[in-house]
Amino acid sequence: MDFLNRAMEQAKALQQMTAEAMQKSVEQATPMVKEAVTKAQELQKTLIDQAPSVTAAAQEQYNAALQHAGAMIATGKTVLEAGSAQAQQHLAILADQAKKAADATRGAVHSATAPPQAETPVAPPPPPYGTTGST
Repeated sequence: MDFLNRAMEQAKALQQMTAEAMQKSVEQATPMVKEAVTKAQELQKTLIDQAPSVTAAAQEQYNAALQHAGAMIATGKTVLEAGSAQAQQHLAILADQAKKAADATRGAVHSATAPPQAETPVAPPPPPYGTTGST
């Protein structure tokens, strides 16, 4: 459970950090982007460390969270390498990837902690319309 709380906190911090970076000028955002990339790498490591132990139901969400964290890391590095004109565009992508990573992490944690669903019996379909059951 500790890992789940850590993943949720990391995802939340990542999303908040990138939202703040979007509000700053490119020069002011650079240290925040560096820190966001580091946080995304930490989230990615947390997810990788725990992925083998999650249920099959949660695996798809874990994979999505890992993909978004990886895309966020790559975009963050692009922001840091881009010139001022291009950086603002990449910051928007960075923020979007951080949101997707956070959302996917929340979904993965929810799936991993949800009680198993009991199979519900399926009712037979109703008789076709217009039939009375008599011949």
